[in-house]
Amino acid sequence: MGVKNCPETPRQRMISLMYLVLTAMLALNVDKSVVDAFALVDQGFMKTIENFNNKNQSVYSNFNNAAQENPEKVGELNRTVLKIKERTDTLYNYITHFKEMIVKKADGPAGKVDDIVNKEDLNFAEEIMMTKKNGLLLRKAIEDYRAFLLSNIDTSQTSLRASIMKSLDTSDPPGVEGTSPSWESSKFQGYPLIAVVTLMSKMQSDIRNSESDVINYFFTMIDASSFKFNNLKAQVIPKSNYVLEGDVYEAKVFISAIDTTAVPEILVNGNKLPIIPGENAGLYRSTVANEGTYVWKGVINYKNPSGQIVPYYFQQEYQVAKPSMTVSPTRMNILYFGLANPISISVPGISSRDISVTMTNGRIERTASGFLAYPEKITEKSYITVSATIDKVTKQMGTAEFRVKRVPNPIATVAGKNEGLISKNELMAEQGVFAEIPDFDFEMKFQVLSFIVSTSKGGFIVDKPTNGARFSQEQQDLFKGLTRGNRLYIENILVKGEDGLTRTLSAISFKIN
Repeated sequence: MGVKNCPETPRQRMISLMYLVLTAMLALNVDKSVVDAFALVDQGFMKTIENFNNKNQSVYSNFNNAAQENPEKVGELNRTVLKIKERTDTLYNYITHFKEMIVKKADGPAGKVDDIVNKEDLNFAEEIMMTKKNGLLLRKAIEDYRAFLLSNIDTSQTSLRASIMKSLDTSDPPGVEGTSPSWESSKFQGYPLIAVVTLMSKMQSDIRNSESDVINYFFTMIDASSFKFNNLKAQVIPKSNYVLEGDVYEAKVFISAIDTTAVPEILVNGNKLPIIPGENAGLYRSTVANEGTYVWKGVINYKNPSGQIVPYYFQQEYQVAKPSMTVSPTRMNILYFGLANPISISVPGISSRDISVTMTNGRIERTASGFLAYPEKITEKSYITVSATIDKVTKQMGTAEFRVKRVPNPIATVAGKNEGLISKNELMAEQGVFAEIPDFDFEMKFQVLSFIVSTSKGGFIVDKPTNGARFSQEQQDLFKGLTRGNRLYIENILVKGEDGLTRTLSAISFKIN
């Protein structure tokens, strides 16, 4: 029945108010310093658990290595400890599940066990663990786990068995004043929420402690099949020997142990490597002719103390870059409008495939031989920014500034000449006017749009214009009337380049000889 159909009476409101007052009074009975102390204790337990996890993981790794070296002798022990790990993780996660249930019940769906808000709450933990009987389920799970551990430990190990029984004890506590409290009520009833969570963290710590005791017990059962080493050496393996300014230099520093009496066989691409005397390390050398990324892999065949050959596979890669240098005239960073400007870009120590380039006021294209820049506006500068991907992180390497200029004007010529003496016959043999830029590193063609031929005839200036690059018939007729010593001018020469710009060129001046 909805709230509207069953309105709250004054009596019900009074009862609700009294419940709130009672809850507040109960909360006030828990001193804040005590609550904070529980939080600190819980943090301590979690740190202890973290330490147990790290130590236990190291033991599991050692078991795995030993099982690979001698599967017949260590394989069964390794399978047993893996079962212990599985059962331990299951029980540990089971307790974590109850902790999360309690905290989310108190703080809402977003509640976090490591950041509890309602630490002083006295109801939710008891409701979940006592009212809903989850405390009984947890007690049974701990007892089953305890029995499982004891079943794998020889009865002669009295100290270890006693330690496990004590750490995982679920017996009822002694009665007080005629009461008979249960194990679960002594853990979950009448305590603030933070206290219950702390007690559950202690259970998890005890579980990890028992796990550690048991797997170390099994590890001691591995006998002299372990490798023996007679030489220790400090090793430094840098992540990279090439570090950019502002980056972090990173290296692994550790002690390596070798047995100088046991020489391994090291194969790369099926070929045996020579062994460095006194180090039992192979020497790999490869001469590379081309830049790029190279992958090499192989196997180290090592004989373990039991006489078995154990393979250890490896794979490495390295990059090869061409030797490079950059010489830049600081005042000649120029890009020409309308041209494909070749740009050479490299970052020492970085493969070209890991370099990316962007450009303002234009576009830039990657080619097989480098980059081509196409500026868009003469009135603005262009900035070319280079980035490189190093260890899967893209970093900006720098930005270069370029001035954008128009391609220089070409020179108009007739018969390859722009001025000076020309014979009448030589002039009559030419078809028209040409325009080109001499000694220019770029190739740009120019189209002659129009020009005017001028000369003096009878004391008057005669102009003969034409469109296009070819001499018109009227201009050719004018050439026929020229005599030695006459002056001829070709003026107002209008051309258009491949950059789309139209420009007027300087006049051509000839004297007929």
